[in-house]
Amino acid sequence: MTEINNARWTSDHLMKPGGTALYGAQQRERLRQMADEVQALRREYQADLESLRFDGDKPFQNRIRAYLASRPLARLEKELRDAVNDAGKLDKEFQRRYVELPAKREKQAEKKELEKAQKKGLAHSRAVNTAGQLNGVALGLEDPAKDGKSNGKKDTTEGQEPTFLDYLDNQRRA
Repeated sequence: MTEINNARWTSDHLMKPGGTALYGAQQRERLRQMADEVQALRREYQADLESLRFDGDKPFQNRIRAYLASRPLARLEKELRDAVNDAGKLDKEFQRRYVELPAKREKQAEKKELEKAQKKGLAHSRAVNTAGQLNGVALGLEDPAKDGKSNGKKDTTEGQEPTFLDYLDNQRRA
C-alpha cells in the first residue's frame, strides 16, 4: 500500500498566497546550510592537503596542489550560494509576473482607452486650445501700465520687420 507524503511541495502549494515566499525561504535556508557545510569541509580538506609534502616539492607547491584539488568543492559551494540567491528571487518573480502584471495591463488599457477618446474629440479642440494659448500669451505680454498703455510695443518701428506678437496684437484690436 502506498503512503501519501504530505510534506512534499506541489505546484498547488506554490500557487496559494504566500506559497512561493514560504517555499523560497525554506529552500534558501536549506541551501545556505549546505553551502556552509561544504565551505567548512573544503577548508578542512584543503588544510589537510597542504600538510602533505612530497620529496622534491618546490616552495608553495603543496599549497598550490591543495588549492587545485579542492576547487571542485569551491565550485560546489559557489553554485550553492548562487542557488540561495535564485531561491530568494522566486517570490519576487512570481509577484512581478503574475500578481502585478494584470494590474499594470489594466492601467495601460485604461490609459489607451482615454487616449482614444481624447483623439476622437481633440481633432477640433486641439486647434481651439492652441489659439487660446497663443491669445493668453499675447495678453500676458501686454499688461496695461499706469497710463493705460501696454508695456509691449504696439507698432513696429521703421526699419524693423513685424513680429508674430505684432500680428497677434493687430488681430486682437481688429
